[in-house]
Amino acid sequence: MKILIADDEPLARERLKSLCEELCDYNVVAEAKHGKQVLDLIPEHQPDIILLDIRMPGMDGLEAAQHIAKLDTPPAIIFTTAYDQYALDAFDNHAVGYLLKPIKKEKLFDSLQAASKLSRAQLQSIQDEDKNTSSPSYISARIKGNIQLIPIDSIRYFQADQKYVSVGFFENNTANEVLIEESLKSLEQILSHAFIRIHRNALIAECYITGLNKDKEGAHWLCLQDMQHKLEVSRRHLSDVRKIIKDKAL
Repeated sequence: MKILIADDEPLARERLKSLCEELCDYNVVAEAKHGKQVLDLIPEHQPDIILLDIRMPGMDGLEAAQHIAKLDTPPAIIFTTAYDQYALDAFDNHAVGYLLKPIKKEKLFDSLQAASKLSRAQLQSIQDEDKNTSSPSYISARIKGNIQLIPIDSIRYFQADQKYVSVGFFENNTANEVLIEESLKSLEQILSHAFIRIHRNALIAECYITGLNKDKEGAHWLCLQDMQHKLEVSRRHLSDVRKIIKDKAL
């Protein structure tokens, strides 16, 4: 079984690797310092199991696990944690495997034997109950079976069209748009600090608003930095948008 170890502490990674090497049939194929590196390493090494630390800089373990769960054949995940009892109860309640630091060889072996793939519903429940969970650093899109990470600070808008949500973002001096699986409602909840609703089918990044235009039919269209694509503002949200533009001008 191929194992990927993810922990921002070198000594913790070394200890886990040493323990794994003492067990038969388990081979550590890669190590990562943070969640994004985990996602970068998965296509190359195709691990069967990931030993995933919860608290890591940048993208933490819970956010990385949410992205991993979108893969066509995701690896099993075992969280490693120094959490308090309240958080451990949440893991138990949702049948999510974990190892409590400092990790013992016998516990590691039992967890590896029982390792299972986690559903997005399980992971979302854990995040909902975790009071320390920070806002995500990335949104992920599934492209041809792989995961494309989109930095939150590059995103200009989310726009729904029936069952699909498109995300417009600016990266490498290019405006891009891809489809994602999240709903506008869930995106609005987790990104409320940076995005506002301007229409029943659209959220936009408040910091990238550059203007508001009115067409001959009386409809209002929002202009966003680096984007030719304009989004309609509904009457219900028009006053909020005007206030934001006014505040930005001060």
